[in-house]
Amino acid sequence: MKQNQYKNNFFSFVAVAITALGFMTSCDTEYNTTYVSGDAYIKSFTIQEFEDQEPIQAAIVNDTIKVLWTSYHEMPETITPTITLADKAAISPKAAVEIPFKTGEKYTVTSEAGTTRQYTLEVDFRQPQPKVYANSITTGTLGGWNNLGFTADNLWYNREQTRFYLVSAVDKTTEYDCEIVYFNEVGTGVAGDPFRNGGIYYYLPTNIPVGKYDFRIKNGEYVLRDSKEENWFNYTITEPTAVALSLFNPIFTVKGGDTFSIRGTKLDTGNKVLISIGTNGTRRQLEIVSRTAYTATFKVPVGTPAGTYNRIFFEDENAVAVRVSTHINVTE
Repeated sequence: MKQNQYKNNFFSFVAVAITALGFMTSCDTEYNTTYVSGDAYIKSFTIQEFEDQEPIQAAIVNDTIKVLWTSYHEMPETITPTITLADKAAISPKAAVEIPFKTGEKYTVTSEAGTTRQYTLEVDFRQPQPKVYANSITTGTLGGWNNLGFTADNLWYNREQTRFYLVSAVDKTTEYDCEIVYFNEVGTGVAGDPFRNGGIYYYLPTNIPVGKYDFRIKNGEYVLRDSKEENWFNYTITEPTAVALSLFNPIFTVKGGDTFSIRGTKLDTGNKVLISIGTNGTRRQLEIVSRTAYTATFKVPVGTPAGTYNRIFFEDENAVAVRVSTHINVTE
């Protein structure tokens, strides 16, 4: 009888153990852990702003997104990058969102687990050193205009990154800026266009003493001077002696009652300003709105017949007129 009791107790113990083991197994299955990524990093950062050029691949260096930019590509104000991230990470600002293209812009990458990492954009501008130019122009007048033709390599054809100025021969220090009208590469102009040749098209300043100066060009990071040292501080500025209109004035299209503005030298000559079609055509007086020696604004009288007025006369009180050419299309 005791033997049977021991058997029953043994089998009861085995049953309980099996039940407990099954319970433990089921608990392990229910509480399996799921991996959550803590990766918060940028794999790649690509700029494709120009369809005809290869994409620019930024270098990810520690926490810096470094973009190498050369002067052969015009630098955009904004970019819309393509960004590849670690799996399940997010970024702010979002990828493919337009941002300013300048050093200091920030990106924050957030992992699936909530950890973050901040990146800073760095624009590393590289400009090849341009070669010096050859200047064949030796004289100019206050407020005058010209095209400085030159031979130079590696120039950055960007007006915003180019300064054209004069340095006084008196103290070799005082500087005067020239106004750049146009800046283009050889062969990019259009026949008949005043900007058809390569070089810097400019107006000379009006606020400088007459005398000798040195022409200089600051192009990006570099300053260029004439390739011939004997030309340094040998450019002569004089007073204008004649009425003249700038070649860079546009072709005006106006109707009666409209105004237009021109640039030139000695535009304050005479007390009447008249236009005509051809030298011997009927002269029609313009209303003088405002003028200085270098700029003038005129109004076309209402009722002026339509036509292409290609002569302008500056007439004094004795009806002596100075004639210059212009191009004013008057419409009905």
